[in-house]
Amino acid sequence: MVGAPLATVSWLTSVMSGFLVLSVIVYVLTRVWTVVSYMQETMLVYQVVRQELGPLNMLVLCIRRMLEPSVLACYWVTLFAAQCWSNCLELVDKKYIIQDTDWFVQGLVAMAEICESPLLLISFCVVVMMVSCAALILTQSLLSTCGAVAGAGQPLLQSGVTEGVVAFVLGLQTGLTDMPMPGRVGALSIILFVVVASLLQSCLEITHPVLLSLPATNRRLVRHLVPLLLTISLLLLPLGMVYALLTKVSSDLWTLVIISSCLVTAVQAMGSLATYILFVWDSLLTVPSPYMDDYVYYVKAVTRGVELLLALAVVCGGFYESVALDREWSMLNTLVLVSHCYFNIYSRISQGWALYLARRETSKRLSSLHTATTTELATHGDVCSICYQDMESPTAVVTLCSHFFHKNCLKRWLVVQDNCPLCTKAIVAEEVKVEDVPVDTVERDDESDLAEESVDDVIEDAVVADNNKVDSPVLNVEELNEEPQLRQRHVGDGESVSHLFDGD
Repeated sequence: MVGAPLATVSWLTSVMSGFLVLSVIVYVLTRVWTVVSYMQETMLVYQVVRQELGPLNMLVLCIRRMLEPSVLACYWVTLFAAQCWSNCLELVDKKYIIQDTDWFVQGLVAMAEICESPLLLISFCVVVMMVSCAALILTQSLLSTCGAVAGAGQPLLQSGVTEGVVAFVLGLQTGLTDMPMPGRVGALSIILFVVVASLLQSCLEITHPVLLSLPATNRRLVRHLVPLLLTISLLLLPLGMVYALLTKVSSDLWTLVIISSCLVTAVQAMGSLATYILFVWDSLLTVPSPYMDDYVYYVKAVTRGVELLLALAVVCGGFYESVALDREWSMLNTLVLVSHCYFNIYSRISQGWALYLARRETSKRLSSLHTATTTELATHGDVCSICYQDMESPTAVVTLCSHFFHKNCLKRWLVVQDNCPLCTKAIVAEEVKVEDVPVDTVERDDESDLAEESVDDVIEDAVVADNNKVDSPVLNVEELNEEPQLRQRHVGDGESVSHLFDGD
């Protein structure tokens, strides 16, 4: 149509518009009888419901049907499409001007303009929940193509509920429906950034175990491509969000929280990639590295350390905003900082310190075990029961129950529990001082040992007596008295004697 006369273009436009209108009219006329039949059937159904339940219960049922998530989502999508159409054609004069003409900003403006009532806010949260659920299901479907079970044991139907609830709570806390335009655009953008950050974190939680399991379950590197690309995307997308926040959104406490959440997701994705590279390297070795557990621990320690620094940065930024800049401070900001201090600072420090103490105590306890010699390993003639690999002299130890293991395998086992994997006895004996044990406890232990020895003697003598006197099952009192080691018990005045186990 380049170079065509203006009259020709106008005539073609009129023809196409007329053809479109005629097509719509013909389609509507062909569907009129279907619509009428459906309305008649619906009226009959509601008449039966009104007769069975009554007018009030029928009204409650209609309201519940109107508030179904699918109905609310369809209602919000229809309003959003109509608002976008109105903004594109400039059908309504506005009292404000949005200078940015990007499609993302225009879509955000349309979302903010229709969030005018609590019902529309609930509809918006339902749409957020459905979109989040679709994104998580898509992630799991992509991960299932590599032969691994993505998100095993997780309820798919409830995926995305977290993002929907977060959007609803933040909408109520910020008073989104009562804000005038264009201030509502900024609040809605912050809410969407929080929801997207939470969604990316959920996707990473699904991708992380699948990515780390592939080096051991599937040696074909082509199958690793999808989880690897997903992890790289979950590394780059939060960084892009941080750049957008720093360049287009004003800096405040909520911005710091979102930036911290995005950077934590990026750091965790980077840690997953580093751990994956270590696992791939270890799977390519002829003999697995004995220090792989330490390498993975160092990667996790660095990742958790960076997460802790980011959490501290958020707290320091919040206090700087409230004290130095003398900005308005609310109870919501205080609640955000307190929860952030507990969940992201105190919990990380306590968990990290507990893990460090457990590893230090494990190393200390392993140093007390005997290192297996070449002769002992040759006599043993078996593999490690934990990793099923051959054992060599410097790297194998012997437990107190005389079982042989790799030192590094046993180190990982001791972090979980203290008992031997084979016989469930204590791997390392606990040191108990003699002076700390009460005297009566020692006496009771001696008596119990004597009792056990006496019982063993009685059983042994009884077996010998049975072998020697098969023909005489009843023993005389004189014969019993001649055996000093056989313990007897007297009944009554001491005249009758019975065996120790008679009547038991």
